[in-house]
Amino acid sequence: MIRTVLYELLENDRSRTFIIYQSFSFSMLMLSIIFVIYDELVGFHADIHPLIREFEILVSVIIAFEYTGRFILAERKLEYVLNPLSIVDLIAIIPFFQPFRILRFIVILARFLRIAYRYKHFAKGITYVFRSISFEFYFLFSFFVFFFMASLVIMYSLEAGAGNPKIRDFFDVLYLVIITMTTVGYGDITPITGAGRFLSMVLGAGGLFLFSMTIATISAGFFNYVQMLRMGMISFKDMKDHIVICGWNETAQVIIDSIKGLGRDIVVISEREVPRSEDYHYKAGDYGREYVLLDAGVDKAYMVIVLAEKVPGFSEDSIDSKTILTGMQVRDLNRKAVLILEILLRENAKLIKRRRVADYMIIGGEMVGLMIARFVRDKFYGEFINHLLEHTSIEALEWDRDLSVAEAENEIEKKGYRIVGVIKDRRTVYFPRSTYRIKKGDRLLVIKEHIKEEE
Repeated sequence: MIRTVLYELLENDRSRTFIIYQSFSFSMLMLSIIFVIYDELVGFHADIHPLIREFEILVSVIIAFEYTGRFILAERKLEYVLNPLSIVDLIAIIPFFQPFRILRFIVILARFLRIAYRYKHFAKGITYVFRSISFEFYFLFSFFVFFFMASLVIMYSLEAGAGNPKIRDFFDVLYLVIITMTTVGYGDITPITGAGRFLSMVLGAGGLFLFSMTIATISAGFFNYVQMLRMGMISFKDMKDHIVICGWNETAQVIIDSIKGLGRDIVVISEREVPRSEDYHYKAGDYGREYVLLDAGVDKAYMVIVLAEKVPGFSEDSIDSKTILTGMQVRDLNRKAVLILEILLRENAKLIKRRRVADYMIIGGEMVGLMIARFVRDKFYGEFINHLLEHTSIEALEWDRDLSVAEAENEIEKKGYRIVGVIKDRRTVYFPRSTYRIKKGDRLLVIKEHIKEEE
C-alpha cells in the first residue's frame, strides 16, 4: 500500500496525483531558491526572517520525503544511494541557513541541479510548446523589442528635454514605459509634454495588444500540445528503457494492467481508437512503418510487444505477415530489446523460429488450448496456475559469489524467495539440483509469494 502511494506520487508521471504533487514540490523548491538568493544578495527584514527559516525547514522536509520514498521504491538500495543524482538530493536536503558561505552555495547548486533533472517533464512540455509556436513568438518578440526601444528613447528625449522633475535618469523612463505598457499606471511618474502624453496613449494601446497577442499565442500552443497528446501525435524519441506495445486488442489492456506497476513508461502504437488512460502514452500511426516505430522510441526501448491487431477485411495470415515484418524492423532498430510477438497461425510461427526474430512468441489460441487440456486432465493444475498468477511474482536477482543452490536458497529464503532457475548469460537452467553451483555474475530466477503460507 505504501509503495503504491509513493509510486503514484513520485514516479508515475501519467497520474493526476503525480502532476499535482510534483507541481507543488516544484513550486516550493523554486520559492526556496528565489528566497535564498534574495537573502544572500539583499537580506530579509528581521520581522520576516523567522518565517523564511521555517519555510526552509519545510522545503528540506519535502526533499527528505522524496529521497526516502525513492529509496523505498528502489530495487537496488545501494545503487540508489551511490547514484550521483541521489547524492545531489541528499545535499539539497540541508537547510540554506548555515554559518559557512561555501555550504550555502553548495546547497543552492544542488537545488538547481535537482530542478534540472527531477522536473524535466515540465521542461519537456514547455520546450515543445514554445518550439511549436516559435515563428509567431519570435515575430511578436521582434516587434515588441522594436516598439519598446523606440518608445523608450523617444520618451526620454521628450521628457528629459522638457525638464520633467520626475525624470532624473534613464531608469525613471524605463519604469514609466513599462508601467504604461502593462496598463498599471501608478501615476507617480507622468509625462508633462503633449507629445509624451500622446506616446503614453500609444504605449498603453500597443502594450495591451502585444501582451494579449503573446498570451493568446502561448495559450494556443498549450491547447495544441494537449490535443496532440490526446490524438497520439507526440513523439517519444527521447524516451529510454520503456515498453512499447504495437497494436491494440483485448490482450493489450490485460498486459498494461499487469505491468503498469513496474515503474517503466509504456507507449502504445495503434491506428485504432484507443481508450485514453493515465497508465500509458498513446502514439497514433501504423506500427508497420519505421518512422512511426522511431517516433515511439523503439530504438531505445527495453521491451517491444507486437500484438496481432485484428483489422476488418484482413485475414489471419495477413495480420501475421504484418506482425512478422514489424518484428524484423524492431530487431533491426534495436538488437538489445526483448521482443515478444503474438502470432495467430502456427505455420507462420515456424518461420520466426527458424530466423530467430523474436525472443518470445505467443501463438494465439494454442497456449489457451494447452492450458484447458491440462485443466481437464488434472483439476489441481488450474488451481496451481491461478495461485501463481494471483499470489506470486517472478524476479531475477544478481548474484555476487560462488555458492550451491542449497546454500543460496538458505540465504534468500528469509526474504520469501524460492529459486526456480539460474540464468547464465542468455541460457536459463530451470529447477536446478540443490548441488548445482552458482557462479559470480549469474542471476537467480526466483519466485516470491505475496500471501502468508497457511500452516
